[in-house]
Amino acid sequence: MSETGDSIAACTHMNFRLVWMGSDDDPDEHPPVREGGVALPHLPSGTVRYEQRGNEMVRRERLRNGCLKFTVVANFSARIVRDLILDDDVERRREFRVEAELGGQTIAFVVAAAEFGRVGWVLNKLGPQAIVYPGQQQHARAAIQGLSGPIPQERIFTHLGWRKHGSDWVYLQAGGAVGAEGLRCDFQVQLPPALQHYRLRLPADSAELVNAVRASLDCLSVAPDRISIPLLAAVYRAPWGGADFSVFLTGRTGAFKTALAALCQQHFGAAMDAGRLPAHFASTANALEGLAFSTKDALLVVDDFAPTGGVGDGTLEAVAERLFRAAGNLQGRSRMSGSGRVCVPQPPRALVLATGEEVPRGHSLRSRLLIVEVGPGEVNRATLSQCQRAGQEGQLAAAMGAFLVWAAGRYEELQEHRQMRARRLRSQLNRAAVHARLPAALAELQSGWEIWLRFALEVGAISREEQVELEQRSERAFSEVATFQAPFHHASDPALRFVALLRAALAGGHAHVADRRGRVPESPEVWGWWRQPSGRRWVPRGTRIGWVVGNDLFLEPAASYQVAQHVGGTERLPVGEQTLRHRLRERGLLASIDVGRQMLTVRRTLEGGPRQVLHLKADVLLGPQACGVPMFQPGARWP
Repeated sequence: MSETGDSIAACTHMNFRLVWMGSDDDPDEHPPVREGGVALPHLPSGTVRYEQRGNEMVRRERLRNGCLKFTVVANFSARIVRDLILDDDVERRREFRVEAELGGQTIAFVVAAAEFGRVGWVLNKLGPQAIVYPGQQQHARAAIQGLSGPIPQERIFTHLGWRKHGSDWVYLQAGGAVGAEGLRCDFQVQLPPALQHYRLRLPADSAELVNAVRASLDCLSVAPDRISIPLLAAVYRAPWGGADFSVFLTGRTGAFKTALAALCQQHFGAAMDAGRLPAHFASTANALEGLAFSTKDALLVVDDFAPTGGVGDGTLEAVAERLFRAAGNLQGRSRMSGSGRVCVPQPPRALVLATGEEVPRGHSLRSRLLIVEVGPGEVNRATLSQCQRAGQEGQLAAAMGAFLVWAAGRYEELQEHRQMRARRLRSQLNRAAVHARLPAALAELQSGWEIWLRFALEVGAISREEQVELEQRSERAFSEVATFQAPFHHASDPALRFVALLRAALAGGHAHVADRRGRVPESPEVWGWWRQPSGRRWVPRGTRIGWVVGNDLFLEPAASYQVAQHVGGTERLPVGEQTLRHRLRERGLLASIDVGRQMLTVRRTLEGGPRQVLHLKADVLLGPQACGVPMFQPGARWP
């Protein structure tokens, strides 16, 4: 081997020496150490104890030679003074209330149990002067636990609504709870800041009770019954929980939408007026989902859905979509925690009352809403002012508080009766519903309204004749509301909107329809053709989307779908081409289908060749009100 090679080989033979530096959790050389010559016979070798010396926490360990070694763990002392169990009726979380002494000051704070063991909270809670010495993190945790002594436990509820306590039912609120015996101060309730004003009141005597109930019923006079009755019914349906629909109050600016919603909200707390409503569409979807989860068995007003036509509308629509769909499905989103654990979903448990100048788009989404429209001049301002004063004085919250005290003593009986009544009403309403979900929503509102009227009768606030009159008024109001839903559902129905968009395409020169041979059809002016200035020839405009033969219209599926999407612009069809075919069939717009091949398209010979087409009647596209389809003008916004 060459000299160079020998040198390289020699360099590759290296000796390593492994030195054990000690555990990160026990580097005795880092923290201050004090050793004494006093031996404690009752402590076996290696036994560790913790104690407080001044403001420091130290660990005391007996060595093999019988001496004691004292190691400073941290330059502060701390104790757990409360073991807190946070209960949201779905899962329980644990937190510790801690008191620490540092630099002669006592600092109190709360630490989640999941964070406590990692001791990463020290700097955040105590500041930069607090020191846990290197390698002493787990000793600091153990020292705090060991020095705390017996730790009292407290149960804290983190939601509104009903809970069963032993054999009794109580309704949780920001001020504790109410039960059959009245206010209960033995319940601790911790709510998000936005829900701190959910505070009920109880009338002092029967006369005040009657006045409170009458004040609540006076809200019916603020607007026509088709507006006021559904809103007040939603107020008294909310405490029964499990509502799979939301109420959407819509109208132009200045129609007093927010003022009406605030009257409803003040039944759950006098402070929640129009300027202090608990939720707003400017919030994130996660925030609204969390509030709707905590607002169990109560009304939650989410104010001001107001698209501007700008780039932010997509985010606003997404927030509304997530909130209303979750409420309608009674489902929350599953998510992963930072530790990789699947968190328990948090479905909305409130009855959501939303306001907005426009109704969120989407046929499926609107089916989960009961839409109430308030027009200009429909709100009686004098009566509104009177009811607002009653709300500020706490009369509306007193009416709800008395109602819940009454319900607490018979909760299970009333809940069972209400559910049975809702099922009967739903079966009666199913026959003429514009959407399958509508009868259930109306039945739920009416069943809750009837229980409220029963309460009002029992406490002497109304007579039997007034109860019957109010029930009859509510039936008429709900019938009117049901009829009113049709334009909103038609406007968002994919099949009807598809037809309306094709009309707009034909009228606007974006599409045309030919005869069987691909030539000028009869009445060419309505099928997207225009006459040349010379008046001798008809010329097609835009894309050919189909063929017309007598009263039969055959649409080329792909071309007609693409044209409709183009004309829709920013408000495109919310479904794909295949789903649209099924929606056309469900709406009864397909004149025929291929039953033998189990296909929604049919085979026809057109322009000399076989084609797969959608078969509709020509009347569907002729006339502005054919088949109940609203006329759509390009550039106009849908209701």
